[in-house]
Amino acid sequence: MRRRAGVRLPLAAAAAVIIGVALVVFGLDRGGPPGVPRGGSGGSSPSPPAAAAMARSVPVRIRIPAIGVDAPVTALGLNPDGTVQEPSLRQPWLTSWYEGGAAPGERGPAAFYGHVDTRASGPAVFYDLGRLRRGAQVRVLRRDGRTAVFQITSVEQVRKSRFPTGRVYGRTAEPTVRLMTCGGEFDPVKRSYKDNIIAYGVLVGSTG
Repeated sequence: MRRRAGVRLPLAAAAAVIIGVALVVFGLDRGGPPGVPRGGSGGSSPSPPAAAAMARSVPVRIRIPAIGVDAPVTALGLNPDGTVQEPSLRQPWLTSWYEGGAAPGERGPAAFYGHVDTRASGPAVFYDLGRLRRGAQVRVLRRDGRTAVFQITSVEQVRKSRFPTGRVYGRTAEPTVRLMTCGGEFDPVKRSYKDNIIAYGVLVGSTG
């Protein structure tokens, strides 16, 4: 019952990187991962001012204190079928970064992926992603020794069939981050969750 899914990278206008995400993992019998509150967690207050962009550097570790994430990052590209490569289900505590897009701290959306659970491990690295709230920090350690510090601006849960490709992967003037996993109800026929959970953030500073 091993299941993997692709994140397809179609051609995009004006050279914008646009990906339709469809992360698929093992469903657990205990009812699935925590969801996002109805209406999301964006709120109506203005987003924090973005910090100045950083030079490109590969991420090596991601830390999200609010949900207990402290995980290594691997840089992955595309599969032969045009889908984004993902960490192996044998490594449920590993996250991946799409190396064909923005690096964390560069202008544009830096995209990170993580499994929500597996039958072997139970909860995986992004199991609690739906619990993130506006204002939470995401700290991405980079190969150059600097840490890009992001602040979450919103979290949403969406049907995979209605994935907001432009909102997630569309070009942004400021450095941003996107964290993605599966969520919602598990479909035993398709052997995947029906929704995606997506956290959005903006760069607010750096250290190192």
